[in-house]
Amino acid sequence: MKRTSNPIDELNRSRYSVTQNVLYCLHSTVQCCFPLLIWCALAILIQVLIPLLTTYLPKAVIDIVTAKRSFQELACVILVFMGTIAILSGANQFLTKYIYHQKYRMNTFYLKRVALKGLTTDYINQENGIFRKLQTESFECCNGNYSPLSNIYEVLIDLLTSVLGLSVFWAMLVRLNWRLILFLILTTLASYFLNQRILQWTAANNQERITYQQRIGYINRITGDLRSAKDIRLYRMAVWFSDLYKSNMGGLAGWYRRFAGKLFGVAVSEGGLALLRESAAYLYLLSLIWNGQLSVAEFLLYVNVVTGFSAWLGNLFAQVSSLNQINLKINYFRSYLEYPETFRRDDGLKPPADGCPKVIELKQVSYRYEGVDHFALRKINLTIAPGEHIAIVGLNGAGKTTLVKLICGLIDPTEGQVCYDGVDLREYNRVEFYKLFSAVFQQFSILPVTIEELVSERPAEATDPVRVQSCLTTAGLWDQIEQLPGGVKSHFGKTIYDDGIAFSGGEIQKLLFARALYKNAPVMLLDEPTAALDPIAEHTLYENYNQISAGKTSLFISHRLASTRFCDRILLMENGTVCEEGTHAELLALNGTYCTLFELQANYYREKTTEAEVSE
Repeated sequence: MKRTSNPIDELNRSRYSVTQNVLYCLHSTVQCCFPLLIWCALAILIQVLIPLLTTYLPKAVIDIVTAKRSFQELACVILVFMGTIAILSGANQFLTKYIYHQKYRMNTFYLKRVALKGLTTDYINQENGIFRKLQTESFECCNGNYSPLSNIYEVLIDLLTSVLGLSVFWAMLVRLNWRLILFLILTTLASYFLNQRILQWTAANNQERITYQQRIGYINRITGDLRSAKDIRLYRMAVWFSDLYKSNMGGLAGWYRRFAGKLFGVAVSEGGLALLRESAAYLYLLSLIWNGQLSVAEFLLYVNVVTGFSAWLGNLFAQVSSLNQINLKINYFRSYLEYPETFRRDDGLKPPADGCPKVIELKQVSYRYEGVDHFALRKINLTIAPGEHIAIVGLNGAGKTTLVKLICGLIDPTEGQVCYDGVDLREYNRVEFYKLFSAVFQQFSILPVTIEELVSERPAEATDPVRVQSCLTTAGLWDQIEQLPGGVKSHFGKTIYDDGIAFSGGEIQKLLFARALYKNAPVMLLDEPTAALDPIAEHTLYENYNQISAGKTSLFISHRLASTRFCDRILLMENGTVCEEGTHAELLALNGTYCTLFELQANYYREKTTEAEVSE
């Protein structure tokens, strides 16, 4: 992959300032865990007091020794100082560990926001590459106690500690020589601006790193995916995946090598500046003591003050750089949470709630996927009557699934209108609108829960067991479920549960069909629901279809044209348009594309039958 030279970061859409993001994090902490801020404030106070006492201790000891005071007084001063330092150090250790554990609550708070956004965002956002990258970055931003949103507490503690400590040491140094303070600030500022170059380079090249990490993450997930295990072994994909992993790890390592090179150059420059800073300060203080302007005790005090001032000043700029880096990550996080939503929700109309299907109408509907030049659908005009059973057929890529996604409101048309009961879908509360549809899609999601919970999509206490049994029976799966040791209480899959049940492809389709039946929505969407079924199960489904879909509108996508006979109307799609429509008999009589495709499929079965007869 080529290195990115364009400084524009298309992921950084929110572009909040550091101050705005710090206030955002503080506000979130107040909402979730306000005591955490109190513990952080105590940690700041303690971390200032410890070096202050450490700085004054040598001066106090030398003053007592040079003044030839009593040993008891010396011991008392040392014990007071050391005892206080010990108590404060213990309290600091406690607060460090306590704050570390409290950050876990904040991680959970932020992760919940990220997950909720992914679960509720407009479906079209999930098809957007930028959104998915932001989603990946957002999980990394708050996942773990060393994530950016967790580290901000340490950074703020160090930053405010440095500010408070600098204020105290400034007051001490300014009495000595203000030019020394100016020199220390200028040399430390030079180091800060060197570090800014690292931040700018990181921002300009961040997408390269993210892309490599996404690919590596995908490979890590797929290697542990049971559904992919057979293909990986049968097609010898292990070597291929290994090469891909090595290639992307090499690319990521190259990115970090370039990053390390930048860091090394800055570190060398910073080291030289630090040497210059410390040497100049020591020489100046030595000159003062040589000329009798400082006592030995004062010399030791100011040496510690200069060292502490330089350390705190350097730490201040370092934490500002860290905040700038964290700011970029938080901008990704907030860009994700604030990613625009176009569907109406609470402010939308509620669809009819009488449980009866209504007229569905598509008016001059066209759709084009983002980043694609051609239209997936073009100028579709279609009216579906309440309770009508529609079959949608056509070759791969004809636009069948896209049409169904438009009808159920998962996506909005690029041009034209999709209306339900005479109202444009854009006007409906989309969450309420989804309640009108039961669906079986080719790409599906099944949670590792009990079978009854899977069918009802509800917790066990909110599930109707009689209805679950009825739906599984209709789907042709009850006999197998009944024979399981746990029955409908058995867990699905082995992702989480060792005793989970692994179903075949056909059984999963029956399970999904039972889930659609349980929802009992006015409109049924079936996208290749029999693709993995055996001939007997498929025949049973066709025989029961009219009973299953009685009183409902249904859309049945299939490549098997013989399976469309039970539908009221068949739509043949080609190149994003409906090129033929009618009943099975009408389309055969038309002697068009549908007839040609049907004959091709029918001839295959006729040839098989003839071969079997000859062999007999």
